Formats: sequence, C-alpha cells, structure tokens
Amino acid sequence: MSSPTTHPPAAIHRPLDGIKVVESSSFMTGPLTSVMLADLGAEVIKVEPPGGDGFRGFGHKQGGWSALWSSCNRGKRSIELDLKQPDELAVMKRLLTEADVLVENWRPHVAANLGLGQDVVGALNPRLVRLSITGFGPTGPEAGAPAYDSLIQARSGMMALTPEGREPEVAPYWVVDKVVATFGAQAVLAALVQRGRTGVGSQVSLPMLDVMTYFNFPDIFQHRTFVADASPWRRSFNPVMRTTDGHIVLAPTTGAQMSRTLKALQRDDIKAELKTITNSTEMIDMFFRRVGEVLATQPTAHWMKVFAPFDLPAAPVRQLEEHLQDPQVLHNELFHEIDTPAGAMRAVRYPARYDGAAIPPGGRPPAVGEHAAEIRAGKAAP
Repeated sequence: MSSPTTHPPAAIHRPLDGIKVVESSSFMTGPLTSVMLADLGAEVIKVEPPGGDGFRGFGHKQGGWSALWSSCNRGKRSIELDLKQPDELAVMKRLLTEADVLVENWRPHVAANLGLGQDVVGALNPRLVRLSITGFGPTGPEAGAPAYDSLIQARSGMMALTPEGREPEVAPYWVVDKVVATFGAQAVLAALVQRGRTGVGSQVSLPMLDVMTYFNFPDIFQHRTFVADASPWRRSFNPVMRTTDGHIVLAPTTGAQMSRTLKALQRDDIKAELKTITNSTEMIDMFFRRVGEVLATQPTAHWMKVFAPFDLPAAPVRQLEEHLQDPQVLHNELFHEIDTPAGAMRAVRYPARYDGAAIPPGGRPPAVGEHAAEIRAGKAAP
C-alpha cells in the first residue's frame, strides 16, 4: 500500500499566504480554527501562558507529545507570554498591531480584564479581524458559565436523539468543538473579505451554542421547522446491516434503489411481500428487516461485489486502521507525514483543492515557546 506523502510547505502556493494570525486559545475550538488558517497559508503565532498551553497534556501521548494537541497546533510558531505582566502585555499588543487576525476563546470579560478589550484592540489595529469564541455569547444568563463540547451536546438537543430505551450518551468524539472551529475559520475568511471592501476589521463573536443550533437545525429539528408542527420525533431507519464478518451501511433513498437492492439479492419474494404493505413507514421498516436477514448470511466483501454492478449506495463499516488504507483515501493523498520530536506524525491535508492542486499540511507542532526569540525580535516566519 502507498505510504503518506510529504511535500515542503514553502513550495506550495496557499490562498492565505501573507496573512498573519495571532492565536491565544486552548482546547480545540480556537486552536483548530487557526490550524485551518495555517493550512491555507496564514502565518500563525500561538501565544501560550507561562508553562505552555495546558491542553498539551490532554489525551493520548507519544514521546511526551499529545496527539490531540499536536493535530490542533501543527504549523504554528509558539511564544510564552504572561499577559498579566505589563511588559509581556506590551509584546502582545505589538503582535496585534502587525496581525490581520486574532483568534481567542477566552471567557467573556477576560480580554477586558487583561487590558485587551475590543475598544483597546480595535484602536491598536483598526484592520484587525478579532474572532472571539465563547460558550454562550458575551451576555445573557449563561454568559459566564463554563462550556465544553459535551455540555453543548447536552444543551443543543443532540442527545435527545438517543434510541428509545437507552440512556443519553455523549458522542465519543469532539463533534461540537470541530464544527465550531470550522465555522470559526469560515467567519474569519468572511471578515477578511469584508475588510477587503471596507479597509476595516471587525469583531466576530461566535458562541458554541449558536453554532450547534445552526448546524443541527435542518435535520434534527425537522419536526419543529414549522411553528405549528408539534409532531413527536421519529428516528430514521438504521441503515447499518450486520454481515458474517462486520457491517455494511446500506442507504437506498428511492424506490428504484430499493428495487435494485432486491434485484441484486435475487429476492423477488421480498419485493412481493413489500407490495402487500400500504403504510410507507411500515414498508421501509420491513424492507430493512428482511434485507438485513439476507446480509447476515455472507461476509462484507461478498455483498460489496454483489451490489457494485447495480450502482447501489452501500459502504463497508471501516475500522480506523482500515480507513487509513482505504484505496480512495490513498488515491486522494489525504494523509501526509510530518517530522516531529516525537517521531513522524500523520496529518491530514486541507480537503479542498485549488485549481486542481492539493494543499499539504503545514509544519510540525511547536515546542513551548520555541520561537519566542525570533517573535520578540520581530522576525517573520522563514
């Protein structure tokens, strides 16, 4: 199988070349926002508190380096600043006068308490785009409350979709933080476009609760889209089917696809049985129950070969290691290797291509304060 590819980042033209970002944030929302900007070409200076970002100690580690932190902070330069000290605050202010973007996820009022309120920062650099990621926004009954991925999952209605008879569960991955980071990068890019027209930066407030309400609404809140609709929520059918050695996701969405599924399985008897059912919901439930009984008799690879000639929407359920070796993933050159003090690190390239060209991941994650001397001296990234 192919191995991850490597490219020298400097050899690649990136859309945000020349944009400077100062990031003062922790956990995932702010750091992942700025990783996306870095992958697109921005120079990102990560301002860490004395001793380094506490998030460096989270999650699985290799050679003393957190994999989670490394993925959220690669391609940046690091400086430690104690913003409660006047001389260190002065360094931060100088960085902001030279920057295009500030990314922070402090709680509301922290910036003002540090002497970096919107009025101060806006006066320092009127062209600066200031992204503030908070849990609930700068005002309101929950403005000062702590906010983490799991808490927003709970408050946003996501956990209400737990199957009947089971206790609500937190998603086993940080879906909220990643979605918020994606919206954060989008919001910054929109503000930069606006600055290009007006010449003036803006303060962008991005509450996590607001992001997930926007993100969840089209499908999760179908039964509340129309104000007069008080219908109870009904879970969609489960398209995951067991085989003798794993699972397949089978997702026919039209009558023609359902018909081709039964043709591929050579089960006209099921088709005849379905024709006797007049209720569409009951018919769909019967379809998946009966097809599932058939799929349970053979391995996954067998059924994928059976379905292929019929152009059916089906996919094997991959394990993590299997995904890394997926032929389409390898063809798309999604994974690249970056040298780090902990050894080679796997990183995913930015997913969009520009004029057909892929953009490989930026540089490695920085050590605590690794670039402090050159940043204090005002030297740009090499």
